[in-house]
Amino acid sequence: VNYSYDGRYLVTATVRRDGYSGFSANNKSAVFPSVALGWVLTNEEWFKVPSLDYLKLRAGYGVSGNQTSRYSSLARVNSSIGYIFGDGASSGVMRQELVSMENSNLKWEKTGGLNFGIDFAVLNNRLSGNIEYYKTTTKDLLYAVSIPSITGFTSIMSNVGEIDNHGFEVTLNSTNIKNGDFEWTSSFNLSLNRNEIKKLAGLDNDGDGKEDDLTSSSLFIGESLSAIYDYTVDGIYQIGDDIPEGYNPGNYRIKDINNDGKIDEDDRSIIGRTDPGVRMGLLNTFKYKGISLSFFLNSVLGGDKSYMGKNSFAELVNDNTLRHNRLTEQVENFWTPSNPDGIYAMYNANPAINPYRYENRSFLRLQDITLAYDLPKKWMSKIGIENVNLYLSAKNLATFTKWHGWDPEPDMTYSDINGQSRVTGSCYDHRPVMKSVTIGININL
Repeated sequence: VNYSYDGRYLVTATVRRDGYSGFSANNKSAVFPSVALGWVLTNEEWFKVPSLDYLKLRAGYGVSGNQTSRYSSLARVNSSIGYIFGDGASSGVMRQELVSMENSNLKWEKTGGLNFGIDFAVLNNRLSGNIEYYKTTTKDLLYAVSIPSITGFTSIMSNVGEIDNHGFEVTLNSTNIKNGDFEWTSSFNLSLNRNEIKKLAGLDNDGDGKEDDLTSSSLFIGESLSAIYDYTVDGIYQIGDDIPEGYNPGNYRIKDINNDGKIDEDDRSIIGRTDPGVRMGLLNTFKYKGISLSFFLNSVLGGDKSYMGKNSFAELVNDNTLRHNRLTEQVENFWTPSNPDGIYAMYNANPAINPYRYENRSFLRLQDITLAYDLPKKWMSKIGIENVNLYLSAKNLATFTKWHGWDPEPDMTYSDINGQSRVTGSCYDHRPVMKSVTIGININL
């Protein structure tokens, strides 16, 4: 349903009912409503503000759903040849085995979202944009919860807990200079997002009156979904250090979090998250007669504990290591007795615990730049051509970052200490980001 009154009051409302066979028999369908309201204040007769060309307030609430994969609620069976009888037999007897555990209560994951926004334009539309705040709550989160392998399985798809998500988004468009044949325009966007796990499975196995974390699934109440649970690397053991048993010079030094004088599983903790702190983009365009120059800057930033990624190399000196054709930059970062400032471990022997090392992935990139020229139309009209545009463009020319490796941005996957999938930047064993330069001509007849 859509309703508009006099261009001032706007209402949009929807309701849908979705069904999906992947959920359990009693939970295959769910209802998802939404409503949005808008009020254009500058269309009110009484609202007169100098230099304010447009102002709209809007708010909305809606519920959306997330599906699981097929047959997630069922105990699935695979069949294969399992038994062969007699020597030289050409066929066998089929067997069947369970490959997933049944969850007869599996249902839709639902996210209810509330947002408030302002759209505006000022100074004869020289500056326009929008500001938006949103807050969503996800309930019955679909998650493959790790379970003891003694059950015959390693995980079961379940509905666990509640997650809050909130953030800001800002977009600004401006005409900075418009004077005769010269024009400079800009477009800027900024977004930040935070999420927090509020509830999980509701279990209190230790009897402390508080709900337990699902540590084996890397889920922690009060933390982000992307929380990194691991050992804290505190440099590299040097020759002459007081090195504990099980470690050697060149091994990563693990911080004793609980100060009990030993390094074990109790020294794991939340050391950060993979989510960024803020994302930003800036596009500038300059025009003078038939010449135009535009460039786009892209940046993703994280603080001390956000936008972190695994950046961990460790070499065990053996025949295979000697055959590796390492790049000079990477070789210079490995620890050796003659390079004690190296950041990557060089093992003389495998340590008792081999931890991951993490780095911040913040970066600023000159992502796109284009120089173009339109040949004068009076020249082109003489030969029957409407327009000719010559251009030179480049992508990914420069990246400014403290990340060690090819590129901090690509989402390479790895398994964390609990076997959960995580993302990180491109290290030296992946592929570098492609830089490209293009020269072209566009002709309109």
